[in-house]
Amino acid sequence: MNQLYRALHMPPARLLRKLSGEKEIYTIAVRPIPTLEGTEALPALGGTAYTQLPGREGFWYADPLLYRRGGKRYLFAEAMDLTAGKGRIEVCELYDDGTADEWQVALEETFHLSFPTVFDWNGDTWMIPETGNDHSLRLYRCREFPDQWELVQRFAVEEELCDTILVDRTAGALTLLCSETKPDNQLYVRWRRYTLSHPAEPAPALPGTEPPEPSDEPFVLQADEAFNLQHREFDLVSRNAGPLFVLGEQVIHPTQVSTKVDYGVYLQFSARRGNSEVPLCAAMPQSVSIQGLNPDDVIGIHTYCRDDVLEVIDARYLTKVKAQA
Repeated sequence: MNQLYRALHMPPARLLRKLSGEKEIYTIAVRPIPTLEGTEALPALGGTAYTQLPGREGFWYADPLLYRRGGKRYLFAEAMDLTAGKGRIEVCELYDDGTADEWQVALEETFHLSFPTVFDWNGDTWMIPETGNDHSLRLYRCREFPDQWELVQRFAVEEELCDTILVDRTAGALTLLCSETKPDNQLYVRWRRYTLSHPAEPAPALPGTEPPEPSDEPFVLQADEAFNLQHREFDLVSRNAGPLFVLGEQVIHPTQVSTKVDYGVYLQFSARRGNSEVPLCAAMPQSVSIQGLNPDDVIGIHTYCRDDVLEVIDARYLTKVKAQA
């Protein structure tokens, strides 16, 4: 997007702060699932404040994704290296009281990584991070949990895909929902659904012919462009903001809403109805309290995930950033 255009349409107070040297960065924050009478089941209104998770100097953290293994809870996230200007995937163990162990590097490439979707499938643990800068969708398998991963297959795609989540999984296939960004303005996105599956067994060779060559590629990726027809056009709301989760008897889809000049301003929660969705509520920056952050500094709520004990968000805020060596 044209940065001058964005600046001209930015709230004057924010523009002044940015001209004075403040930067937009992210933080991850956690709180217990609200249970008090009168509080919302989703983070749209009220409830206790979130507590920021410690980071490391020279990085900010975003795109938190929870994963359970062996009775423990792990949090995978994007760690943005402010010196290198690219993200990598880091992981920490997160406890029921909201405290966490130190972050450790899980996966790093020569290009930007973010939004790590981690899941179990057919006896292995897998990760599909966002690799849009590489114009690919990549499938990694865990060799040694939680910080040793190997690339199983790279799928080259023409479009730039971001924020992949799982919609369904069977023994033979995964159904993936990605957000495709518009090439000339990445604030605009649209849904793209893909099926990632094992290739079918080749047909036996006919008499007198050579058998088919075995494939070196263990998986195939197929696009389903007909998914969710109301979102075939690019818009400002068709970006995943975390994995699907169940609330009561409903499957909830958290999505991220941008404006024409601002990325990831607030969260929208919708209940899935087949290939369609019904909006439930929105979580605005001004309705979310984070300990240690001035509410006037918070300018975006960007990602959400939860389990039966904790819920985790990331928030974009303005602050002075120490110069990096």
